[in-house]
Amino acid sequence: MKKMNYLALLTLAFLTYFLPLSAQNISDTVDAAHYAIHLTEINTDNETIKGHTEIKVTPYFGSLDGAAFQLKDLTVDSVFVSEQSADFGYANGIITIPFDEPLIGGDTNSVEIYYHGTPFSEDWGGFHFSGDYAFNLGVGFESVPHNLGKAWFPCVDDFVDRAYYDYYVSVESPNTAICGGILQNKIQRGEKTVYHWKMNHTIPAYLASVAVGEYVLYEDTYEGIEENIPIRIWVRPFEEDNVEGSFEHLKDILAVYEEHWGAYPFSRVGFVSTAQGAMEHATNVAYPYGTINGNTTYEWLYAHELSHMWFGDKVTCADAGDMWLNEGWAVFNEFLFREGIYDSTSYMQDYNNLHKEVLQYAHTPSGDGDYYALYDIPSDITYGTTVYDKGGLVVHTLRHYLGDEVFFSAMQQYLDAYAFQSASSYDLMEFLTEETGTDMSSFFENWVFTPGFPHFEIDSVKDAREGQKVFVQQKRKGRGIYSDDNILEITFMNDQWETWTDTMMVSGSHTHKTFDVPFPPEAVMPDYNNKVADATTDRVLTIDELGEIDLDDVFLDLEVTAIEDSAFVRFTHNWAAPDTMQQPVPGLRLSDYRYWEIDGIIPGDFSASCQFHYNKNNYLDHTLILDENDEITLLYREDQSHEWQETEYTQTGPYFVGTLEVEELQQGEYTLAVWEEGFTDVNETKKEPEFQALPNPSEGRVVFKFNSREKGKIKIYDTKGQLIEKLNKPEGVSQLTWKAGNKKGTFLAKWLSDNKQVASEKIIIH
Repeated sequence: MKKMNYLALLTLAFLTYFLPLSAQNISDTVDAAHYAIHLTEINTDNETIKGHTEIKVTPYFGSLDGAAFQLKDLTVDSVFVSEQSADFGYANGIITIPFDEPLIGGDTNSVEIYYHGTPFSEDWGGFHFSGDYAFNLGVGFESVPHNLGKAWFPCVDDFVDRAYYDYYVSVESPNTAICGGILQNKIQRGEKTVYHWKMNHTIPAYLASVAVGEYVLYEDTYEGIEENIPIRIWVRPFEEDNVEGSFEHLKDILAVYEEHWGAYPFSRVGFVSTAQGAMEHATNVAYPYGTINGNTTYEWLYAHELSHMWFGDKVTCADAGDMWLNEGWAVFNEFLFREGIYDSTSYMQDYNNLHKEVLQYAHTPSGDGDYYALYDIPSDITYGTTVYDKGGLVVHTLRHYLGDEVFFSAMQQYLDAYAFQSASSYDLMEFLTEETGTDMSSFFENWVFTPGFPHFEIDSVKDAREGQKVFVQQKRKGRGIYSDDNILEITFMNDQWETWTDTMMVSGSHTHKTFDVPFPPEAVMPDYNNKVADATTDRVLTIDELGEIDLDDVFLDLEVTAIEDSAFVRFTHNWAAPDTMQQPVPGLRLSDYRYWEIDGIIPGDFSASCQFHYNKNNYLDHTLILDENDEITLLYREDQSHEWQETEYTQTGPYFVGTLEVEELQQGEYTLAVWEEGFTDVNETKKEPEFQALPNPSEGRVVFKFNSREKGKIKIYDTKGQLIEKLNKPEGVSQLTWKAGNKKGTFLAKWLSDNKQVASEKIIIH
C-alpha cells in the first residue's frame, strides 16, 4: 500500500473459562482456515451492508472450547456452529462463541456469523461508499491495530493468520462485484447477480477485497516465466480508453520483478478503480481514480503496489512493527523497476532524491518527528517516512552490501522459504546469514535495529610503502553508537580521471587501510557510487563551460567564471557535525548539523563563485541560528589537518535564510558558523582583513583578496628575502591570482600601495 506491536489490546472472555484474550492472540488459539464471505446486500444509498460469513476453524493444539473473531461496528444477528444455532457474546469488537463439544487438535468446525449495518471507515481505510460505488481498503492509518478486514466481515484480523477465501457478492444491474482471486461464475437470482470469486492462495484478512459498481473490464495476458497470467483491470466506463496508456509498461514491470524475485506468486494480475487507494489487496489492487489518466505519470504507484504481491502478500510482515518488510521493499522496487525498464541513471536519480529528502525531513515534525529504527516502529508511524522511505534506502544498501548476484538469489530463496507465511526482521536476518554464509547481524544492527544513519568521510590519505594509506572517520546522525562491519568503497582517481575502486571494512570512530593503487591518485572519494545510504548527499559534475549551475540538492549554487579545459568536481553535503576547531574561538559556534566538502580534479584555470545556502526554518540550520542576534559566517579549511578559518563572503538575505557567496570556490571543506551576541566587533575584524591569501596553505594557486580597490602591487619573497614574483593590482580590482608553478615552501607576500606597505601575509605552498 502506498500512503498518498499492537499497542491497543482488545480484551474478551471466553464464555466457558473467562480466559482473557487480546486481538493479537486470537490467532494463537484458532486457525481460521477458510472464509466464505456472502454479501447479500450492499446499499449505496443508505451506506449499509448485510451478509454472513462462514469460517472453517481448527485448533492449533490441544482442545478448543470456543472461538473468537473480530468485527468492527456492525451488528451481529445470529451465529451458527456446525449449522446449529449457537450462543455468542459481542463486546468491544470481539465475537466470542462457545462450542458445545470441544474441538480436538486437527478437527474442523464451521462457524457462520450473520451481520448487518453501517461498516466502519476512517479517512483512508475501512469500507467506503462513493456515489454508486462501494469498496474496502484493508488497513487504516489511524486505527490501531491497523488491520481492517474486520470492517466488513468477522475474521482473525492480524498479519499472521492466513486463510483461503470464497466471495459471494450480490449486486443489481448494471453493477459488477470484483474480488480477489479468479471469477468462478455468475449466478442469476431474481434481479440480482451473485458473483463468486475464489482465492486459491492463503492471505491475511486485510488483503481480502471487494469493489462494487458499474465497471468495464480490460483484459490481457502476461506470459510469465512459469505460466501465462491473466491481467484483469476493472475501471469506470469513461476510464476505459485510458487503461492502455496508464498501464503501458505493466508487462515490462512484471518481467523485471519476475527476473529478480521469482515467478509471479498469484493466479491473476488485477486492479480495480476506486475513489481512493492505493492498496495491495491480493490480485485485486484498489487503484485511485485520478491515476488512470492515459499516461505513465503514475506508473511508479502501480509498480509499488504490484511489488507487494511478493513483499507483503506472498510473504507478510509478522506484525505492524516490522512494516518495512512490506513497504520499504516496495519503495526499493520503485527504484528497481526504473532500472529495469529505463536505465540505472533513472534508478539512481530516484534513489538520490529520496535519500536527500529522508536525511533532511524524516526525523522532523514534517516526517516522523524523531529518529527511529526500522524494527519495532511505533504504531502511530507504522505508515510513516521511516518505514517507507528509509526502508527503501536500507534495501538499496543491503543490495550493495551483498552484491547483486548474492542479494537477488538469496532474496528469491527467502521469498520461497516463507511463501504464504509471515516473517520478521530477525527471520530475514537469520535466513540471509545461513543462505549467503555472511553474518548479517552487524548489518541489521547498523541499519534495521538502530535509529539514524552512520556517516563516513576520508580523514586523510598518506603515501605508505605498500601504497595509499586511507584513514576513514565515522560520525553519526541521529544515533548514539558507531556502526561496525560496514563495507565502504574507496575510489581513487588520477589526473586523467581514470578510477580504481576497492573496499574497506569500517568499524568504530576511526579505521584505516592501505591500498595498492595502480596509479598516483589525485582524488580519493568514499562511496563514489552511492551504494550506502549514509549521512551524505553528493553531486558529481563534469564542468567544461561557463555559466550558472543549480546545485540545490546539495544546497549550493555555482557560477563558473573561467575554464579553459574541463573540471571534475564532487560536491558533498555532509549531514553530520564538522570537526571542531583545534583552538576554539570565543563567541564563534560551528554548525552541529552539516558541512560541505569540495573534491575532484580541478585545473588551475578553473574559477567559480559559489553561494552556500543557509536556512533556519527548513530543518537545516535551526540548531545553529537561534535568533537574530546570531550573525552567520562561513568557515573554510583545506583539509582535516588545517584549522578552520573565516573566509570572505557576501551575504544575501536576512539572518534566518539566504546565501553566503564566495568569489573563488576552493577545494576543501566549508561549514557555517555564527558569531554570538557580544562578539560582533571580533567578527567584523575577522571578516574584513586588509589583505588575505586563500587558500593558505595552498597547493600552488593562491588568490589574494583586498578590502580596498586602490591600485598597488603584490611582491612575493622567499625565506632568503629574494623577490621571486611581482603582481600589479589595477585600480578597482579586489582580487588577484598567483600561480606558484613548481615553487614550494614558505613565502612572504606584501601588498604595497603608493610604494608603501599596507599589509603582509605568510604563505605556505605544498
